[in-house]
Amino acid sequence: MRKGRKLLMLCTSVLFLGGCGKLADVDRTTVYVDPDNGAVQEAIVEEYTDEDTYSEKELETFVREDADAYNEASGDKVVTVSGVKISGDEVRIQLRYPDSQAYAGYHRTDFFAGTLAGAQENGYDLSGTFLAADGTQIGGTELLSAHPDYHVVIFEEPVQILTDSPVLYVSANMEITSETTAQAAEENVNQEVGVVTTEKAYVIYE
Repeated sequence: MRKGRKLLMLCTSVLFLGGCGKLADVDRTTVYVDPDNGAVQEAIVEEYTDEDTYSEKELETFVREDADAYNEASGDKVVTVSGVKISGDEVRIQLRYPDSQAYAGYHRTDFFAGTLAGAQENGYDLSGTFLAADGTQIGGTELLSAHPDYHVVIFEEPVQILTDSPVLYVSANMEITSETTAQAAEENVNQEVGVVTTEKAYVIYE
């Protein structure tokens, strides 16, 4: 996420909780892709500290104006602000996008959500090795051949990915954190830039 998160950092830390649905209980920045229609929900989750002086209303105004400006420039409503809330030491912002292309465009990052076959058709490299939760490995070419309809999310940001079904495999720069969540391993995050993993990250599920 280049544009969205950098702009939000001007206000300082940001946190998102999907006020309803899949992201209602996340405690860190999380992205969920609806496997049925491809819509993307984003929960940006950060800390509100003593140094932060803006109000909830000011933050909401900033976020909505930024989304409106992007929508106007793109000629379509590709970013929807679903909620902005400051509660105690947390700031929560909920954003929605009609598809992965809209998410990628707003954040100025690479982001793909679809099937393994679709990823290959879009030029993504599936030749590497992927890891299961138990540590076993499988080659991407083998996986693609056997299960071209498996879902995959490919991204560059240090975010948590939430899935509907159990996470089956991840790339080596990721770690499976629960049955349906995975995130970039801390050592594989570019700390200097703060917004991208060392390589593209992959989360694969049925």
